[in-house]
Amino acid sequence: MYKVIIKPRAEKEFAKLSKELQRKFYREFSKLSINPFSHSQVRRIRDTKFGWRLRIGRWRVLFALFSKEKRIEIVDIFLKKSREDYPKRIDLLK
Repeated sequence: MYKVIIKPRAEKEFAKLSKELQRKFYREFSKLSINPFSHSQVRRIRDTKFGWRLRIGRWRVLFALFSKEKRIEIVDIFLKKSREDYPKRIDLLK
C-alpha cells in the first residue's frame, strides 16, 4: 500500500471543494493508495520523472509517485480549462 501525502497547495484547493466532491476525491485517493497503476484515470505526465495525473471528471489531481518508497505526494488539484494548465504546473513535479 502507498502512503498518500497531500502538499499544502493541494490541501488549500481541496478545502475549497464542496463536501460531496471532497468525499469523491477521498474515495479516489484511497484507490490510488492501494495500486496507482491499476486506476483507469491515471496517466503519466510527459517530460517529468515522477509526474502523474488523476482525472476526476473535469478536475485534475497532479501527483508525484515514488515507487521505491511507496509514496504518493499530491501537489495540486485544479479544474482543467485548457491545454496550458499542465505546463503552468509542471515545476511542481520536479
